[in-house]
Amino acid sequence: MMVELKDNVTGEKTPFKTILEYSRFGNNMLFKFTCEKSKRFSAYSEHNEPIYRGDVCEVFICTGEDLSEYYEIEVAPNGATFFAKIKNNDGQLVTSFLEKNFTSKVTLTESGYDVEILIPFDAVNAGAHPIRFNAYRIETEGGYENRHLLALSPTKRPFFHCPESFVRFHYD
Repeated sequence: MMVELKDNVTGEKTPFKTILEYSRFGNNMLFKFTCEKSKRFSAYSEHNEPIYRGDVCEVFICTGEDLSEYYEIEVAPNGATFFAKIKNNDGQLVTSFLEKNFTSKVTLTESGYDVEILIPFDAVNAGAHPIRFNAYRIETEGGYENRHLLALSPTKRPFFHCPESFVRFHYD
């Protein structure tokens, strides 16, 4: 499926065009982001550093019945990654950092960057339950934290951790 991300707060189109393609690829979920108009700001380079303080593509995935527990996967334009399991207790987040067990690839483009993320079903305990997710992009315009927040399913708030905004992962 191919969709364009929208402004996370207003739900409107944004000048920072971001196309997301997602699908099933064997026993994996495949997410491809095409991010235009980016300065590709990355303040961190190591796995599980707070790369969300710079430009980043993110996927939150819930594979159980409880929407308050989900995985957060991020990839920055410099290739840095973040992988954690989140317990969201009404906005109070408990983060359990995980080793990277997904693959990612970043390609710099003339006006931005592309990110490809391949997540094995086993990495996020995808079983018989429906998979719900949301996809995001942060564009800082060179380091202004949370300057532009984009989402597949906008949360209508100035942050992303709103599992009630997750949508079904349709891949068949």
